[in-house]
Amino acid sequence: MGISRPALGLYLTATYPSTKRFLETLDKISGLVDFLEIGIPTRNPKYDGPVIRMAHQGAELMGLNAVKVTDDYSKYGKVPVLMGYISDYVNSLNDVAKTASDVGAATVLFPDLIFDYPELIGRYIEVMRSNGLAPSFFISSKTPYRLIRSLSEQEPLFIYLGLYAATGIKLPIYIEQNVVTIRGVLGDAFLIVGFAVNSPDMVRSLIKAGADGVVVGSAFIQRMSDLNDALSFLKWLRGGLP
Repeated sequence: MGISRPALGLYLTATYPSTKRFLETLDKISGLVDFLEIGIPTRNPKYDGPVIRMAHQGAELMGLNAVKVTDDYSKYGKVPVLMGYISDYVNSLNDVAKTASDVGAATVLFPDLIFDYPELIGRYIEVMRSNGLAPSFFISSKTPYRLIRSLSEQEPLFIYLGLYAATGIKLPIYIEQNVVTIRGVLGDAFLIVGFAVNSPDMVRSLIKAGADGVVVGSAFIQRMSDLNDALSFLKWLRGGLP
């Protein structure tokens, strides 16, 4: 299950702001995004900014129960990715991988794996593959290049580069150059970038710099009280793809 190039992805926290609205959103995004990131609600979303932290706190259900509200995310016509924190599943990696497989996900992305639990990288890869999933990895521009090259050799579904320190928080740094640099390190591995994506021009510049896919999360979630507005925003963003 691969993601097409170039791609626009959407992050949603499972069951936020309610299970009904979450499922309604999934039903209505057909044709607007190429892959989905489904956040597993947690009490401690430590690498997320204020908007997505609010979504975790406001989710109707917590943990794996939240992602089980549908039995097959792939039926929405996208490549589904579960996104959680490995700190919640250090002793139950197989449980989260089996849940991902059961709901039709292609991988589980843990943004804290490389930074906080590097000793679990091998175990994570083993568990993903034993459950019929591909590994995927979250990195920053400060991740050692030798490690990035090593991760790219594991045939990941993608490698996700966080553009800023936290989701939805934009800092005055030259992000396009970071994308160019990481693209050169990765070779042909699928490169996704995200955090604070909020305009077609930004999508366009990131793809031009070498990203294969761009994810929007906070800017969409902020608009979910008016789903039509949120969907119009997503369509507007998609105009930035080549």
